[in-house]
Amino acid sequence: MGHLIRMEKWAENLDEVTVGEWLKREGDLVAPGEPVAELITEKATFQYTPEEGGVLLRILAGENSTLPVGYVIGFIGEPGEPLPEGVESTNQGLIEAKKAEVRLALAPSVEPTRAAAGGALRATPPARRAARDAGVELEAVAAWLGDGRRLTDRDVEAYVQQAGGERSHADA
Repeated sequence: MGHLIRMEKWAENLDEVTVGEWLKREGDLVAPGEPVAELITEKATFQYTPEEGGVLLRILAGENSTLPVGYVIGFIGEPGEPLPEGVESTNQGLIEAKKAEVRLALAPSVEPTRAAAGGALRATPPARRAARDAGVELEAVAAWLGDGRRLTDRDVEAYVQQAGGERSHADA
């Protein structure tokens, strides 16, 4: 019988988790206790290690996806084992509920021009911390990357190393 990799509520204030990097790919064998993915919360980054082994049959969440608690990000089982019925529809329901919650929370305070221009800057909590510690603006990192994706702490570190290094040479 397969094992669903579900984002559980590990802490009282945990509402969402970001999938950092998949350490295994679909079709890879996974030993019990072997890390399969890097998970990022507001306060910590850790590796998800399932208790059961098998084959990583499905990845249901891409890297840098921020998902609500309860979302199934992957499925480990025996070769040929189907994903249990209802998993994808349950995941979709969780996403829709989160979108509705965000719309309700932001509706009174969002400026129409900002929402029309693409909405708020998306960055993981570790990226926000890294930018603050390095003294750089997330908007500058996003403009430097130019691809509109959610920023990670690795993006901020790359910006500081490359763009920051260029700035220090210009000052010399």
